[in-house]
Amino acid sequence: MAGETDDLRHRAVARKTRALRKYEAGAEPTGSDGGDPPVEMLSPFGPVMGRTRVPAALVGRLNEFADRSARPGGSEFLVPPEVARAGGEASLVAVIEDRLRRYVLAAEGVAARRVVIDQIWIVSQVAGTPSPVHFHSGDLSGVLYLRSPEPPAEEELRKTYISGRQAGHLNFLTGGKQRFARTLLSVPPEVGVLWMFPAWLLHGVEPFRGPGERRSLSFNARADVDD
Repeated sequence: MAGETDDLRHRAVARKTRALRKYEAGAEPTGSDGGDPPVEMLSPFGPVMGRTRVPAALVGRLNEFADRSARPGGSEFLVPPEVARAGGEASLVAVIEDRLRRYVLAAEGVAARRVVIDQIWIVSQVAGTPSPVHFHSGDLSGVLYLRSPEPPAEEELRKTYISGRQAGHLNFLTGGKQRFARTLLSVPPEVGVLWMFPAWLLHGVEPFRGPGERRSLSFNARADVDD
């Protein structure tokens, strides 16, 4: 009886340890100053983000759907299940689930028991249209670029998001102005690139100038893991 109780206790401790381990950062440096001895730089805190690519054929199929649904001047619309699941193992749903499972395993060290995509939608924007800073529902979110506007002028690239840049960049924010900390990540729209991140992470898109369309696909998802 005592042995059985000890076994249950050990398993409970191991389960709790696994559940909490995902919150611990590693001590691997991200770079060094090259001195002797070197000063190693670490940035262990904050949200874990994932960046990957999706097949060009999938981007093409999604753009064919969006071309029929987008309205002049910009619009936002849902991706219906029959479009999201078209293509079997090469479908949008299959690709998202695959990338999210890999993200969860890499970020938390535990395989996802189940991944559920709650909603998928496409946003089509023209010049001068921003997306205010916001967060999403669920556990995970993602942004996949399907179309990007013409490259911004050099004068815009010399600015920052905080100083009013209008280059169409996607901006992620955590915290505020903090010395010795990086709290803002700005990335340009790049067709075929998928960003994955915690749904609570604040993000927004700045406007852009000139011709073209910024077309992106977003989703919300839930990921269940065994503690």
